[in-house]
Amino acid sequence: MSPASAQTVSTTGTGSAVVIPYYTVNDGWETLVNVTNTSDKSLAVKFRMHESRNSRDVLDFNLALSPFDVWTATIRIKDGRPFLSTADNSCTSPDSVRTAGLSANEVAYSDAGAATFRDHDATKGSVERLRDGYITLLVMGEDDRVDDVNTTLVDSVGVAGVTRGSTAYYAKHVNGQPRDCAQVDRDFQRASNIPSFTANDAVNGVAIPGVNGSGNPLARAGWPLNTAVGGVAAGTNNPFGYGPVTAAAQLKVNASLIKTSKGFGTSIPALSVTGYAVGQNLVTAQQFPYFLEPAIASSAGLWTTTNLGVLEAGIAANSVANEWAENRTEPGVTSDAEWVVTFPTKRYHVDEDARNIQSACNQYRNSTSAAGVANGAAGVPYAGFTPIAKLPAQPEQLAAGVVCPLAPFTEKFQDGNDGVSNIELEYTFYDREERSAVAAPDTTVPSPFPPGVIDSDNLSFEANVIKIGPNARSKASVLGSPNALALSTSDLPGAETGWLRIDFTGAAYPVAGFMLKTRDFGDATVNFAQAAEHAYTR
Repeated sequence: MSPASAQTVSTTGTGSAVVIPYYTVNDGWETLVNVTNTSDKSLAVKFRMHESRNSRDVLDFNLALSPFDVWTATIRIKDGRPFLSTADNSCTSPDSVRTAGLSANEVAYSDAGAATFRDHDATKGSVERLRDGYITLLVMGEDDRVDDVNTTLVDSVGVAGVTRGSTAYYAKHVNGQPRDCAQVDRDFQRASNIPSFTANDAVNGVAIPGVNGSGNPLARAGWPLNTAVGGVAAGTNNPFGYGPVTAAAQLKVNASLIKTSKGFGTSIPALSVTGYAVGQNLVTAQQFPYFLEPAIASSAGLWTTTNLGVLEAGIAANSVANEWAENRTEPGVTSDAEWVVTFPTKRYHVDEDARNIQSACNQYRNSTSAAGVANGAAGVPYAGFTPIAKLPAQPEQLAAGVVCPLAPFTEKFQDGNDGVSNIELEYTFYDREERSAVAAPDTTVPSPFPPGVIDSDNLSFEANVIKIGPNARSKASVLGSPNALALSTSDLPGAETGWLRIDFTGAAYPVAGFMLKTRDFGDATVNFAQAAEHAYTR
């Protein structure tokens, strides 16, 4: 099975690419993650957190999962930022994820450091953007050589004298502990003959080195060793790393949202995709810029979005439906429902900045970097941005020959320097007694026509929260989102519960999400929450 032939929403609850549609640390919420390797092979997995507005990376690292392994983590607020910690023993790169935990940071959309990676002016560097978003988990490679340090490696290279094990061997648990997580972490470093890649290299169009721009870590099999390693001679294809993805659905991912002060806690549905990257080796060094790959668009190979359309066709929907509630019938008791609607591939259409390597649409990824050679060139700066002293001056449009497909989306994030990329909605409210009210987007009218107030509703971000109910515009978001869209049900007088269908106008969109309902009795010991996956017309 090739990656181009089958990338679909899983019917088994497992996948080789998984999207957790929402994480949050706002307003006392915490996010829990549980990742299970259901296969008998060791897996190299990319774990990446994306901020909600424009999906820039705010924390990513690699997991090296033993066969049938489970890894767990908690994301909570610490010093104003999301902080991921784990009590699990499974190996990570960097190893500090396992030993100390890590905080998310704003480098990918800020002017911090030696270069600027900002995507617009108003919220560049804003820590608030870190506090909610979504998560992707991607299988990068597999290896079944986990139990013998020599035999299988000798077989694979055809020589005797191998003195070290595979990366998967060191990740394998023995009596509940991995053999050597420090060695696993070292194996994810770039090869010694590959120099450090800097943001200035990105400005000057230097190709991303290594096989397919991977940085040639020892954790990736199949590239010619530049020096002798572990008894294997220089020039021999690296036998120690992970090989290509062979299975279509190895990961089972569970996620939960909890708010202990209120007594709320519920699991939330994840979107599992089968067939992602089958036949590809997507392992990269966990160093800049290699850690930016793989991405969910990379199923055909590193630094290319060739198969983006294949993935999107498998997860796109024309409409989304679920419950809504704003119930105040019982004195002192409240019931509210909020939606999460996430577009996990939107960034590859709307975040365009040719020389900004943190942008999803850049000259490396969208012109490809096959064999480490980038073919794209920078274009013309967008109007409205003043070049700054730090390089690269940005944003810059891609050259005409470099494809960054906007459709099915209609508005680039950088346009207008306003920090939004709107998707206009049509939607229909229903109460529980079959009454309905329709809201349509702004349209043209004949003249003469009486003036009126146009209320046009848009989903503006990559991960969106929607407040729903008769008082949606005035009430606080249950999830604590500072950017929640409010949809008022005031056209259904007296209704406090029902359901809603959102129709996307003009196109189907790759989408994932859920409805969160809370019941607050004013007593955290009896309060509860529940989540339900959306219904989709795919």
